[in-house]
Amino acid sequence: MADIFCRLAEAAKGCLAERDFSFARHTTVGIGGRAPLCLYPQTAEGAACAVRACLRLGVPFFPLGAGANVLAADGGFDGAVLSTEKLRALFAEGETVVAESGVRTGALLSFLTARGQGGFACMAGIPASVGGAVYMNAGTARGHFGDGVLSVAGIGADGRYFERNGKECAFAYKHTAFMDEGGLILSVRLRAPRCGREEAAREIAASLAARAGLPRGKSMGCVFKNPPGVSAGALIEAAGMKGAREGDAFVSARHANFIVNGGHASAREVRALIGRVRGAVLRAAGVRLEEEIVYIGEG
Repeated sequence: MADIFCRLAEAAKGCLAERDFSFARHTTVGIGGRAPLCLYPQTAEGAACAVRACLRLGVPFFPLGAGANVLAADGGFDGAVLSTEKLRALFAEGETVVAESGVRTGALLSFLTARGQGGFACMAGIPASVGGAVYMNAGTARGHFGDGVLSVAGIGADGRYFERNGKECAFAYKHTAFMDEGGLILSVRLRAPRCGREEAAREIAASLAARAGLPRGKSMGCVFKNPPGVSAGALIEAAGMKGAREGDAFVSARHANFIVNGGHASAREVRALIGRVRGAVLRAAGVRLEEEIVYIGEG
């Protein structure tokens, strides 16, 4: 099996390669085993080459951006990670902005603010890449990323290039067509209306203030989606699960929809705690919570 990853690294032209990739070092929660290989495409062409090489060699792949909202198994992932970290081109065409998938949302907001453009202040303080934000339609009660997406370009799970308009992405609450279909997002065209630098900065400050009370430390962000008309955090707190612990993983006392890695938590412990929380809420409120995080690997 090691030989096939050597062949993949050679076949993925335009990509940097890292062997024995650590998920614990590359995710916001700091948990997870390893993958035999991580490819870092440096251009859109390199990314397409990497996807097609994986398909040709029969190697499963997992795209990874900023490493938020994911939980990798303790046993890791027996395939290739495709990191978008090097895909960071960012430029404007009037009120339209084009961002490659590896651009961090903080860098996008800085770029927009400097130009006096807005539309994405809801992403302030969220540790995401543009690709990840598109993939799961990240956001808050103040808005979601898909609200300002004009089109998305990428490589499908079949290795073919695609470009879709915003409607074709099927943006919904913490869900998109990409979550069902797989593939790799390459770039996004965004609608960023002019509002002036001061107004852009004010909107970002307001979003950051709204997040000021969220937990510190290593986490995946919110674990569960909010059921219609109610906060998942409120349901978890009402079920008496604030502060619940499984090994070194615990439900935050500041916000019950966050599970925090106390320093040495395992994915097994986090999964067990997620199951306990879901069960407690189901018994207390009759509501079955659904995760918004993405699992990588088995178990």
